[in-house]
Amino acid sequence: MISRPVSRPTARRPYVLTIPALVVIAVLFLFPSVYNVVLAFQKLTPYDLPSDAEWVGWDNFESIFTDPEIGSAAFNTVFWLTALTVVVRLVLGLALALLLQSRVLHRWRLRGIARTLVLVPWMVPPVVAVACWKWIFDANTGVLNQFLVSMHILDKGEAFLAQTSTAWWAVAAIVVWRELPFVVIVFMAGLQSIPQEQYEAAALDSAGRRQSFRYVTLPHLRPVMIVVVLMTVIQTFNNFVYVWLTTGGGPGTYTQVLATQLYSSAFVSNELGQGAAIGIVMTAVMGVFALVYLRVTSDREGRSA
Repeated sequence: MISRPVSRPTARRPYVLTIPALVVIAVLFLFPSVYNVVLAFQKLTPYDLPSDAEWVGWDNFESIFTDPEIGSAAFNTVFWLTALTVVVRLVLGLALALLLQSRVLHRWRLRGIARTLVLVPWMVPPVVAVACWKWIFDANTGVLNQFLVSMHILDKGEAFLAQTSTAWWAVAAIVVWRELPFVVIVFMAGLQSIPQEQYEAAALDSAGRRQSFRYVTLPHLRPVMIVVVLMTVIQTFNNFVYVWLTTGGGPGTYTQVLATQLYSSAFVSNELGQGAAIGIVMTAVMGVFALVYLRVTSDREGRSA
């Protein structure tokens, strides 16, 4: 059967149909990104016209690496907001995934209810979750303080979100509670993909539960763990909502992170150029993690093909 040559209008049709989408992407994403790069080398306030911008070169980037407040915000972002919450989510997520796969819940027909309850925090919008937790942590009417006072653990209510000794622990608790279900779901999928025959073979070799977990479960979950770590780091590193809505970066600047520092520099201190520079640095860091994530996922697809 002889195939007819495709006419030029027909061959061009797919490209013509994609033009509206490309225009939307260029207007909404490409142009703001390019302008943000240009703005990072300028000095401009929200009250100035773009034509009034003063070219300052690398000064905005130099201030990022010399300003102690931005350095403190970078440390808070890396350690408190990202590293701490990611590690806690990994440990609790794996523990909950193993519990939800346990025979006890299956025997008592509680797996469905337990899995639904685990998903509840993920169903709650972040703004609503923060509002609920701020009420829980309230010094006067909060449930947590009332419980601790009734148990005589505290003499009076503590403002957990307003003092340096507890502010970050409270914020981390909110982040972990809200984002934990995602990790649990991914680990559950990984556990269900492990062949049951390997556990049976380990049992024949007189392997106990700990040995089966160490030599069967963990090796199979290692690729899943790498993907979870990369995705949660990317998701958490540039998060703005949790810190800003709970503490606003306070008390003082104690809980300031790069995302809130960006907002404060651009719209509180009216230094749009410095805010743009912080955004570019954050994008560069996340770009590295995104490339690693793409490399890991492409390697997994290559092995499974």
